[in-house]
Amino acid sequence: MNNYDMSLEDSGLIPQEKIEGLKKENIRTCLQLLFAPYDIIKKYFNEEEEEEIFPKLEELFKGIYRFRKIEHEIIAVPTLVSELDDRIGGISSGQITEVCSEKRYLRTLFSYNLILNFIKTFENHLIIYNDSNQIFRPEKLCELAKYRGIKEYSFLDKIIVFKPYTIKHQIEILEEIEKNFDNHSKKLFVIDEIGNFFKPNSKKKNIIYYNYRMLENFMLRINQLSIKHNIITLLLNSLIKKIETDTYESEYNSITENIIGTRIFLIEEDKLVKTKIIIGDKIEEFRISVSDYGISDVI
Repeated sequence: MNNYDMSLEDSGLIPQEKIEGLKKENIRTCLQLLFAPYDIIKKYFNEEEEEEIFPKLEELFKGIYRFRKIEHEIIAVPTLVSELDDRIGGISSGQITEVCSEKRYLRTLFSYNLILNFIKTFENHLIIYNDSNQIFRPEKLCELAKYRGIKEYSFLDKIIVFKPYTIKHQIEILEEIEKNFDNHSKKLFVIDEIGNFFKPNSKKKNIIYYNYRMLENFMLRINQLSIKHNIITLLLNSLIKKIETDTYESEYNSITENIIGTRIFLIEEDKLVKTKIIIGDKIEEFRISVSDYGISDVI
């Protein structure tokens, strides 16, 4: 046990019978429990126990905000699509907003325009771009900026691009990002797709289990980072059509559904794009227009 973590017994908060069960899940310390998958937490703690125990556990450790609230003045960047901004107030800080589409260009166009809106909205800003699948195109971003009358030199040096190549490297990058944060600039964190390295390249159950648990851990860390530092976080993801039910869901939905704050689905329909907003159990739908230079309300 290190000086930062402590055993479940030493916390004095977890009943012994639960500790014995958690040990069978290889969870023996408080930090392991705080970052445990949701299915394990739900298995051993009911909603009332979760609300009572976990915030107290977090108070033992500086900087962990998975269960307790942290007070920030929420900031938001407008999408400039009134149908969308009127419903959610723009893309807000302190949570993960996921934008999904079947074709990559739709979500990329959305994110590039949001970056430019962010630059124009906040003078003191920092943009972190997590390019796990090596698909960031700065030349397209510059083309859109030129169309909107924004000079390249005014923002390119404020975009920090990371290109992780393994699961371990991705986690190390998150740790490095947090170490170098300042508390003065407004921050936009774009995760351009979940890295392919999270996809198991083996049929062995232990490897599949490890990759998916590490993905959940990665998403939990991003969410905590967003809450703790009041970051506007945008996750770009693939949209998967389920043929048997004729419905859509985001890739890795079973892992991320309890972590994502707001989901935006962009579904092409003829010349328009059906937009579906999902916040908890609330779903709203409307249509938007898309051109080579951005998204807008239907005229």
